[in-house]
Amino acid sequence: MILKMQKLTLIGFLADKESLLRDLMKKKCVQIDGAQNIRDYESISQITMPGVAQTYELEQELAKFTSAIRAVSPYEEKAGLFAKKELTDFSTMLDKSLYQESVQLRDEINKIVKQIAEQKSTSSRSQLQITALEPWKDLNLDLSTTQTKSTALMYLTCAADVNLEEFEKQLQEATSLCYLHKVSSSPEVTCLILLYHKDAQDAVMDVVKCYNTNRPDFSAIHGTAAENISSLKNTIEACKQEEEKLTEQLKVAATSSKILKTGFDMVTLQIDDQKVRENIFQTQSVFALTGWITENDVDKVKKVLEKYPCYYTMTQPDKEDEPPVKLKNSKFVEPYEMITEMYSLPTPDGIDPTPMLTPFFILFFGMMLADAGYGIIIFLLCLIGLKVLKPDEGALKNAMKIGTACGLSTIFWGAMYGGWFGNLISQISESWFGKAVSIPMVLDPLNNPMSVMILSFVLGAVHLFTGMGIKIYMLAKRGHLLDGLMDIGLWYVLLIGLPMLAIPATASVGKVLAIGGALGLILTQGRHEKNILMKLVKGVMSLYDITSYLSDVLSYARILALGLAGGVIANVVNMMGTMPGLNILGVIAFVLIFAFGHIFNLAISGLGAYVHTSRLQYVEFFGKFYEAGGKPFKPFKANTKYTLISDKEDF
Repeated sequence: MILKMQKLTLIGFLADKESLLRDLMKKKCVQIDGAQNIRDYESISQITMPGVAQTYELEQELAKFTSAIRAVSPYEEKAGLFAKKELTDFSTMLDKSLYQESVQLRDEINKIVKQIAEQKSTSSRSQLQITALEPWKDLNLDLSTTQTKSTALMYLTCAADVNLEEFEKQLQEATSLCYLHKVSSSPEVTCLILLYHKDAQDAVMDVVKCYNTNRPDFSAIHGTAAENISSLKNTIEACKQEEEKLTEQLKVAATSSKILKTGFDMVTLQIDDQKVRENIFQTQSVFALTGWITENDVDKVKKVLEKYPCYYTMTQPDKEDEPPVKLKNSKFVEPYEMITEMYSLPTPDGIDPTPMLTPFFILFFGMMLADAGYGIIIFLLCLIGLKVLKPDEGALKNAMKIGTACGLSTIFWGAMYGGWFGNLISQISESWFGKAVSIPMVLDPLNNPMSVMILSFVLGAVHLFTGMGIKIYMLAKRGHLLDGLMDIGLWYVLLIGLPMLAIPATASVGKVLAIGGALGLILTQGRHEKNILMKLVKGVMSLYDITSYLSDVLSYARILALGLAGGVIANVVNMMGTMPGLNILGVIAFVLIFAFGHIFNLAISGLGAYVHTSRLQYVEFFGKFYEAGGKPFKPFKANTKYTLISDKEDF
């Protein structure tokens, strides 16, 4: 059901604001919207100023925590895929000494990370220098040498396809006071030394410019290339050792990662607290806010507010208000709220479809997957997950609860269809032992699909009629019962009468119902028109909607289709697995094919069952009554990532 909301208006002394907001955050039951809904807001806003969320510095702090957590994450003791959050109380999240401890650890880790980055950078630069010097390693010459009193030395590199003979020939033609020496050559580049007399520099440079050459800069290098390479390798090795030492420090710091994560959540709590201040108006002495609470939490909020000298009211929403929506259902139905919310929340004056959706979702999922073996796997995995892993409240826990119910439904329908990992038992007995074994079944979708299709259509009609009935209820609740009976009730009569015509025993009754329903629709569906002729025309045209109802019913054929598809794939996997025969290699092949094939089929068929079951709810069922568009109720609370704050009273 949709919980009823009350609008909270609060005016208090500025001196009490901090502690009052903390107490409201602990209760996690008030959505703070702002002061715009206060009566005479325009006049009040002239003498007040909106609060400012000072989150920039906090977000910078949060980024530092994120960096530190990411740095130690590879070295943490793995808690498993479904690790539970650390449980703590609210007062711990406000412990300043604990926060300072987490900040100190964070800064130490980030300092280590920076030092590691510096070592990596130094190592990378050294490796690049080695790569550049490698072609010159056989040159027994100090690379800083570039000239003597009368001669000059030039280091050159050029592409390997440069014609060195032609290059040297042109140099000799230009001047005899030069010498070209090839230091090394590779498929990509050739390294050269050009020695020339300074008086011949112009002649030499005129030739060099005609060739595509580069002049490496060795001005900062002293000693031979081999000596520098050896030194750089030592530098890389030293960087590696220092990096390993720093990494060990990270591993030690990782043992205290819980403190680090607590600090992260402390900053998150402060950011959430600051953002709420944007919705609070204040003067030099008082502050004002409005918000929403559920009627169930009225007494809880009153208990908090009565501790402070403040003025507050809790009233029913006005017509122009748009209160948020919060759903409340039994423990069995509650997990299926996530299916409703995936589509959209209902409007505040609408109806929560979750209790009606739940049995149909379980039923249709089981019929679509329809294999008892698969159902057992889903049921056991989800049940063990709930009992052993005990996940925190949230999507994972809800999904496991849904899985247990849908798994039981799949077991039931799999037994009805005779599907136990497809035809596994009969296939093995016939292929390996030559004995035919029949599995008991109530329905046979492979050999008698019409029976399952008719059942699907009947259940689909019940599904649609339930949605139509909810629409009548909604109209009656709003004082329009007569409209509901004319617009929906007459379709009940017509749609019930039509299939009865096909049965000789009920044909006469069906004829009366069909004709009566059709006449009723013709006479009532144009009732809002003023022109008598248009009333009749619109009434007749309304009968065209029967195609919509028929197409909706036909959509439930997907129940049979998905059940058949999964069953056929399972049978093919079993047939392939038994083809090698009953021998050692055959058994090994069977186990491999069986495991891979059925896991694949379970994944694909399970996903298809979920998607198409959801589609039947969202399109066919919701299309008959659902009014979407509600805004979710977002209470003011600490949205922690790593820590679960206890609900116990600690103030």
